[in-house]
Amino acid sequence: NKHVLRLIEFCIGDIIGVYYAINNLVCRAYCDRIIKLSDCLQELPRSTVCNVHGVRAEFITEGRRRAKTRATFDKGAYFIGKVLWAKGHRHLIDNLADEQPADGQSRTRVDIYGDGDDFAEVEAEAKAANLNLHFCGGRDHAHASLHGYKVFVNPSRTEVLSTTTAEALAMGKLVVIERNPSNTFFYSFTNVLTYETPEEFRDVLRTALASTPAPLSEAESHALSWAGGTDRFLDEVNESTRSAKPPALGDAVAHCVHQMMAGW
Repeated sequence: NKHVLRLIEFCIGDIIGVYYAINNLVCRAYCDRIIKLSDCLQELPRSTVCNVHGVRAEFITEGRRRAKTRATFDKGAYFIGKVLWAKGHRHLIDNLADEQPADGQSRTRVDIYGDGDDFAEVEAEAKAANLNLHFCGGRDHAHASLHGYKVFVNPSRTEVLSTTTAEALAMGKLVVIERNPSNTFFYSFTNVLTYETPEEFRDVLRTALASTPAPLSEAESHALSWAGGTDRFLDEVNESTRSAKPPALGDAVAHCVHQMMAGW
């Protein structure tokens, strides 16, 4: 009943609070600088937000090839990832559920790539909602059969920083993502379209499908590569060294407290 659910929520909240407190304590005791991939992670002492990751070389190669040859895209929109409700499939279904196609037109088609424990449930709910979602099974994102898609859709809200979004951008595709802290790094890319509501999602998806991606620039290509991620990491290391301060009293107390806890 509702009282049991409230008790469970209260207990989970307490457990998360303890978990956050221990993270804070250990980081204060032992870390000079903490680099978070996005601001969806908890606040920590001496932390900064910076994407220090990159994508595999084949994604960069495909993006540069398209920029050089101006190759056209012959497919529409797709989403790739583990087929789990937590990966955003629920949000995709909800975002498309109220779509009202014009007379004579079908609902917007989105091809879904991936396998996972919730595959059957996700496919069944998509069919029950009469959506134009096609489930194509698992496939590596770099596979040549995916190169022709023009628009990558990523409705997930549980990523710290989405690798698949970076991969799609590196290949020169348009990307539709929600405005939330996990996606902030991508906002400045030319081919990114963002939304905040289901209505905006449908609008920007239609806009993306009717648009042509801009050729991937060398600066954007570098930013998505491991070389770019390494450059950002070294910049953070240099900044950490430049702004380093002696340990504060709170840091010494955190260290002592953790030593006592470890002794127990």
